[in-house]
Amino acid sequence: MKKALFYTFLAIFVATAVVTLLGIAGILDIRETYLDKLFYALIVELVGSVIGVFRRASFFSGPARLSLVLLPKESFGRQAGPYVCKIYVYNQDTDGEREITPQLKRANGYLCAYLDGIQESELVKVRVVNGNNETWESEYFDAHVAKAEMQRT
Repeated sequence: MKKALFYTFLAIFVATAVVTLLGIAGILDIRETYLDKLFYALIVELVGSVIGVFRRASFFSGPARLSLVLLPKESFGRQAGPYVCKIYVYNQDTDGEREITPQLKRANGYLCAYLDGIQESELVKVRVVNGNNETWESEYFDAHVAKAEMQRT
C-alpha cells in the first residue's frame, strides 16, 4: 500500500512538473490563470518534497561522541584517586567487543572522559575503578542516549 501511494504521488508530481514546464516554455498552450496555479502547485510540491527528504535523511548523523561525566561529583572525589576507566564497546553487527581505556580528566570538579567514533550498531559499557579498588559499572547502553546509570559493585 505504501509503495502504491508513493508512486501515485510521484506520478502526480512528474505530471505537474512536465505540464507546468511545457506551459512556461510555450510548447503547451495553457491559459495564464491555470499556468499560475500549476506553477504554485509545483512550488508547493517541491517544498514538500525537500522538507520530507530533510526530515527523513540523516545527513549529519554518523559516529557518536561519548561524553562521560561521572555523577554525583562527591562520589568521585580527588582523595580516592587515581581513577581508571575502561569502556567496553560491543558491536551488534559483528558480535565483537573492544576495550578502550580513555584518559580521565577533571572539568569543574567532575571526572570526565570523551570517546569519538561510536557507531549506531555499537553498545557501550563503562567500568571505573578508583585507588581504593572501589568499582562502578554500567550495563551496556546505546551511546546516543542522554544518560546511563552506573552501579557500585
